[in-house]
Amino acid sequence: MTVRRAFPLLWVWLVYGFMYLPIAVIALFSFNASEIIAFPLQGFTLHWFGQVLADKRLTGGLGLSFLVSVPVAALATFFGGMAALALTRYRLRYRGLLFAIILLPFLIPKVILAVAQLILLSELGIGRSLLTIIAGQAIIILPFTTLVIASVLMRIDRRLEEAAADLGASAWSAFRRVTLPLMKNGLLAAWFIAFVLSSSEYVLTSFLSGRSQPLSILVASDFRFNISPALNALALMIVVANLVLIAIGEFARLRSKEQ
Repeated sequence: MTVRRAFPLLWVWLVYGFMYLPIAVIALFSFNASEIIAFPLQGFTLHWFGQVLADKRLTGGLGLSFLVSVPVAALATFFGGMAALALTRYRLRYRGLLFAIILLPFLIPKVILAVAQLILLSELGIGRSLLTIIAGQAIIILPFTTLVIASVLMRIDRRLEEAAADLGASAWSAFRRVTLPLMKNGLLAAWFIAFVLSSSEYVLTSFLSGRSQPLSILVASDFRFNISPALNALALMIVVANLVLIAIGEFARLRSKEQ
């Protein structure tokens, strides 16, 4: 390999190392047979993974995370699908402005959004609970699902819908029999991505959770006061689970691209 071609590859690996070296260190110490997180390693063990699974506090937090992430993913996918349909299937005035407004949560720091939602809830007299976490997370994840579903809709051949209309299908029937089957993989991909984003969301959840403590809150508080190999194992399990879910979502999105 020539020097000219080796330098770009070196830069790529440096970027990968900068991004993923901390996660690699966590993964390494999660299998270390010592309570002290330091080199040299003392041997291989799966004890810390068993300790995490036996911790009822963490499994309870995981259950709360599911109670939040499943409806958040459903809401964000549903409203993201509606927004994507409106932006890609109808002639709207100021479409660019509407699209920018939907994407606005990308540009606003999460702390600002969290404080704004907290003030609004206080003014409305609504106490913090799992429902407030679900509503808050669905709002900030909506732009992601809109982008994913819109990218799928833009690839669907409009002539198929026009052919259904020419054959006498109503607008609803054409959507149900033509558009919806073709966009289902995009909806599935958006759901998985929204689920992963919700399960790992910390800033907004910490402001809106009240006494409820989903897994992201528990992990952050434990890492703050007591770093242990069990927490390393838990972090590795979360990373692997998220990667699997994102891979499933991306597979579904690519399937829609092939259709």
